[in-house]
Amino acid sequence: MNTTTEETTALILSGQGYDLQIAPEAEARKAELLGIARAVQHVRDNDESAEAQYHSRSLAAMRIEVEKCRKIVKEPVNRIGKLIDQAAKDFVAEIDAEECRIKKLIGDHAAEVARLRRLKEEEERRAFEEARAAREAAEAAAAAAETSGKIADIIAAKQAESARMDALAARMDASDEVAAAKVADGVRFAWDFEVEDITQVLEYRIDLVEITPRRAVILQSIKDSAERHCTEEVVNLYAAIGIRAFKKPVVSSR
Repeated sequence: MNTTTEETTALILSGQGYDLQIAPEAEARKAELLGIARAVQHVRDNDESAEAQYHSRSLAAMRIEVEKCRKIVKEPVNRIGKLIDQAAKDFVAEIDAEECRIKKLIGDHAAEVARLRRLKEEEERRAFEEARAAREAAEAAAAAAETSGKIADIIAAKQAESARMDALAARMDASDEVAAAKVADGVRFAWDFEVEDITQVLEYRIDLVEITPRRAVILQSIKDSAERHCTEEVVNLYAAIGIRAFKKPVVSSR
């Protein structure tokens, strides 16, 4: 088997630039290995397992050679790609900075407009409630004056009506201020969020949380437990916390 870098490259891949071809020698070797490998149809005893293991290693050896060659051939392309990316990044760095600065100014202004709008909306709500209360008071005073006919009640009714009109005017002014508080063109508000307590989110809305088992950590924990306990104890220990621990055959490619 060829082992040097030059020989491996020549064996597996040939070509230049974007015209990349698999070497005929590599194609022939691949066909030979696959032909031998396809003859392995069953493993019924240890001898057949050993033979199958030999062919598996032969296939793995070529796969590893191809992977090494792929990295060797691709390395110059990767280097050029990184140079292109860095050149573009350096060129637009100041442009990005200015774009971000101006967008921040626009965003800060929009946020301030939104804050003022919220204040004006609160003022509008208060004015609405005051106008509603004044209207109800005016209606009650008018009804009392009409029922009693007393001068005092009539004067009170006129004062209540005047207060109603003032409250209505204040409400209209507040509504006009809300309508005038507009965000500039090209600016919109999009919903976003920050998680303040992930455990609280998990407790109340598990559908909003993605839970992924940490495979490497779990495997290491099982291995550590196996050093201190027998197989059955390890299985039971992890079954108690919702993990099925088991041993599986691993076929080496070396």
